[in-house]
Amino acid sequence: MNTHQEHDKDMKKLLDEGFRSIDGDIDDSTPSLQWFNQFVQDQQEQLKERFKRDFILFLMAACGILAVFSLTLFQMPILFLLLQVAIFVGATVYTVFIHTKKVKGI
Repeated sequence: MNTHQEHDKDMKKLLDEGFRSIDGDIDDSTPSLQWFNQFVQDQQEQLKERFKRDFILFLMAACGILAVFSLTLFQMPILFLLLQVAIFVGATVYTVFIHTKKVKGI
């Protein structure tokens, strides 16, 4: 029983020394309010730039899709119908594939 208590004391002493060395390595200073404000401002600027880039890409893709849509609808109606059938079949196959993959995964 006595050796068990001594072992507990030794273990506690080792843990205290280890935690003290870890605590000494950690810098507990808090950055200034100005730093946080600058960080938030930088993040907001990055988000605005990313939004602009994504929005421009979206508009370009939408214009391209509408151009192809109108071209095939008015110039080549048969191609338009074939494209619609192909898209429907592709979406159905993709949906079934994803659904079966999820069911098998569960």
